[in-house]
Amino acid sequence: MATKCSIPVIDLHDFPNQSSKLIAACEEWGCFRLLNHHEVLPAMLMSEMKAVVKSLFDSPVEIKRRNVDVIPGSGYMPAPTTTNPFHETLGFYDMTSRRELDNFCSQLDASPHKR
Repeated sequence: MATKCSIPVIDLHDFPNQSSKLIAACEEWGCFRLLNHHEVLPAMLMSEMKAVVKSLFDSPVEIKRRNVDVIPGSGYMPAPTTTNPFHETLGFYDMTSRRELDNFCSQLDASPHKR
């Protein structure tokens, strides 16, 4: 019997009190839903971020396949897979590392604007 799971929700209205919840969501899920982001993040920034992510996923498969990492399952995975039946994924291990971020962007031929 399958268990029902809910994506973690982070309320930016109560931030930084939700820091530990954000860290746990990143470590356990790799994603989260933001509430009250309009109070903190300008609409234009959100729009630009969505456009950049869309453009990365619209890249040719040959480019997306360059996104590899040392941890199994952390690079590009096309959908459907056993672990992710709905969405393709891109990723890297440590988003706080400038070197890893640069490597990720280089793998995907990301323009300076996308970086």
